[in-house]
Amino acid sequence: MKHCVIFAGQSVQAQGMCRELWKLPAARAILERLKPSLGDDLESITTEMPAAELAHTFNAQRAIHAHHLGNWFAYQAKNPGTELCGAIGHSMGVVAALVAAGAMSVEDSGAFIRARAQAFSDVCRGFSEPQGMAAVISKSLRDFKDKIAAFPGVALALHNTPGKATIGGRLADIEAFAAHAKKEAWPMKVLVLKVEGPYHTVAFAPARGALQAAVEKIVIQAPSVPVFMGTSGRAESDPNRIKALLVEQADHLERHCDAVLASYAAGCRDYLEVAYKPQPVTWLAEQLVDGEGQPLPGVNAVAIKTESLAI
Repeated sequence: MKHCVIFAGQSVQAQGMCRELWKLPAARAILERLKPSLGDDLESITTEMPAAELAHTFNAQRAIHAHHLGNWFAYQAKNPGTELCGAIGHSMGVVAALVAAGAMSVEDSGAFIRARAQAFSDVCRGFSEPQGMAAVISKSLRDFKDKIAAFPGVALALHNTPGKATIGGRLADIEAFAAHAKKEAWPMKVLVLKVEGPYHTVAFAPARGALQAAVEKIVIQAPSVPVFMGTSGRAESDPNRIKALLVEQADHLERHCDAVLASYAAGCRDYLEVAYKPQPVTWLAEQLVDGEGQPLPGVNAVAIKTESLAI
């Protein structure tokens, strides 16, 4: 059996998320390899930092990446025969996916995530007025894409499942969109999220320069298995294109649902997520459906929690 491993994006951080993880030798080794790039405070932010402080972009991205790699290498240590057919990363999770696929070293991944976290944090601090994101939930997002695109100040940022997405923009515009949707009785829910900025929208274009400088300092080689990237919504294997997409990701729609469907089309059937609290693997039942909304055959989704790695 070959697995397609999945890594989550920002928002999965939780206070104490790595408290048990760092007790595992393989995970502890990853922690030590990441400290030079992600900071000497890496252990404290992943085990002790209060949730409100951990939610800050600079802390969250560093913590989540360390969590991803710690869990993945601990899982591999416990299951040395694990084979992959692909790797998927939701938003920032694609960096961990590249490591799992052998395209990027642990050390270079830490250096890139540090630069990404800093660049995104800098953009957030530069906003002259409150900006953010909101989850949009409907039966079918296709019915509302045009409406979202036509609404002033709001942009589709992440497309997660056929009926779930995230929009971003000025908070005032997001609230106006939610009020308009309610007034028009659109069959959707709009839930404002607690984030610092509208990631994956044009507001983050200023981060591109720092990301470009960061990718020029690291090595990316052809992955051993396809990496399905949300920036393109398909499998990527060319190192130069992967670097370009890592930069483009900052202000580009994250087509996560398309990436998952592309993995299925490429032959992946067994999906795996190893995490403190698995998230994107739980979306597969909504993502891997045909045009009539019926489940695609043969899908097996496995969620492994950190707590089980010590057993």
